[in-house]
Amino acid sequence: MRSRGVMEKCTYCVQRINAAKSTPRSRTARCGTAKSNACQASCPTEAIIFGNINDPNSRVSKMKAEKRNYGLLQELNTRPRTTYLATLRNPNPEWRARGCDG
Repeated sequence: MRSRGVMEKCTYCVQRINAAKSTPRSRTARCGTAKSNACQASCPTEAIIFGNINDPNSRVSKMKAEKRNYGLLQELNTRPRTTYLATLRNPNPEWRARGCDG
């Protein structure tokens, strides 16, 4: 724990990930069923997803394949490990006129 006002870079809960790797998994346990990161476990909307991107059937792999997926400074080949999904916008001018720019 840090004192109030001190912020540090996220380590993706390395200690939790290592503990999960050392625990033997059952055959019925699937990727994404256990929430190994504190931020993922505390997010009620499931907006934070971790998983195996090498598995084409995993939820995180499907989300990364979406057209809305982007990484910060990705065009500079920084290879960010955190990516985001862009907000959907409705380009229909009739909807904008009604105030439904959403």
